[in-house]
Amino acid sequence: MKRKRTKHLEFIIGDIAALELAVLIAFYLPAGGENTLLSGYIQVGFLTAVLMLCISFFKDGYNNILRRGYLVETMSVCRLMLAVWAIELLYLFLIKSPVIYIRTILVSIWIMSTVLICAERLLLKKLLRWKFSKMDYASNVLVIACEEQADTIMNKLSASQFSSFYVAAMCIVGGESGHAAKYGGRIAEVSEKDLMEYVTVNVIDEIVISIPSDPRKEEVLTKRFLNIGIVVHIYMEQHVAAFANTQVEYINGINVLTCYNRELSRAGLFCKRIFDILGGLAGLLAAVLIGIAIAPFIYRASPGPLIFSQIRVGKNGRKFRIYKFRSMYMDAEQRKQELAEKNEMNQYMFKMKDDPRVIKGIGHFIRERSLDEFPQFFNVLKGDMSLVGTRPPTVDEYEKYEFDHKKRLCMKPGITGLWQISGRNDISDFDEIVELDWKYIDNWSMGLDLKILAKTVITVLSGKGAR
Repeated sequence: MKRKRTKHLEFIIGDIAALELAVLIAFYLPAGGENTLLSGYIQVGFLTAVLMLCISFFKDGYNNILRRGYLVETMSVCRLMLAVWAIELLYLFLIKSPVIYIRTILVSIWIMSTVLICAERLLLKKLLRWKFSKMDYASNVLVIACEEQADTIMNKLSASQFSSFYVAAMCIVGGESGHAAKYGGRIAEVSEKDLMEYVTVNVIDEIVISIPSDPRKEEVLTKRFLNIGIVVHIYMEQHVAAFANTQVEYINGINVLTCYNRELSRAGLFCKRIFDILGGLAGLLAAVLIGIAIAPFIYRASPGPLIFSQIRVGKNGRKFRIYKFRSMYMDAEQRKQELAEKNEMNQYMFKMKDDPRVIKGIGHFIRERSLDEFPQFFNVLKGDMSLVGTRPPTVDEYEKYEFDHKKRLCMKPGITGLWQISGRNDISDFDEIVELDWKYIDNWSMGLDLKILAKTVITVLSGKGAR
């Protein structure tokens, strides 16, 4: 059971108050209390607050704020205010605000806001810790559980210093008594036969029930307590103890316990898509210019269309048509089976050194420089692919996949990825490629995408990693 504090309103209000106090001091102390800088104060005060909140929400800055230690909290605030300060300076410079020339004020705002926000957050945590330690501010909870679940639930409910729940009593169903003694005598232990009487005469706000061996009893008790207005929580973690992340959701009329390997923030995925669109537009423009330049050479060496298209497999097995500049002769697909015995990879992927299907001269050139990949920016704009991701397999490769291999398709495939910047010509083991893809998926962030893109540019310019 977990009382969500997703908005952390106390910290948001406290941060804004501390920030505005820092701006006020920075503007008015040097001015001797005069209002000569009123317009600059209003401009900077509003801008700084907006930037701080935007960056905090997009980076999930308030996530797990109650669990962060003093040092981690201080470093988090320093990084936040440094980002705010840098963006603010850039904005003031671009609009040619006179405030940009008052460097003492801008430096003072950054230093004082960092110090005051750190102090405000640490003091607020102490206040909340004191508040939640008082029974008057907490919800009185009764735990009804089987013997196997009782200690697990009690330990979890007592783990947080900021919990708004106070466990007042526990009832062991179908087991021995004596569990309450482990908690210093502050928790009452109630027998099954006295359960209703105890709830009747004592202050109980909420009840946690966990009797997995007898779901019928769970249902009966839940209905009885709900009928008298008590909030009931049915503990379900024993059913999904092996899964890392779960949450209860309401889907089309049913309550479900949703499990996921890793939660990706909506803000992060939104930024990734925006970045894909911007990069896709720029890449598509470059593709047009490259196509105009290389089309005559490709047609002269191998008459036929400039663009090669093929069905590939994308996110979670969705099929889509991928586009490339044609770097192979027209009969390349038919000759693939003839060259199967020369495949340097295993059955899940085809790669061959000195592939005779590649057009001599221009074909090798555009593959070495990865110019053949540029039409894929159209796939990025469509949403079939991303700038960074995993390699999209062909249909015949996908049909040979084993169960574990499909994890590499749980994110959109990309034009580039960890495999491309890790010396792909030096990797001949498909399992090593899968491992790189899993590493990318498990550690994904916008920062990782930018790092891969930067290394991709270096790799392409050096001509390494492709043939």
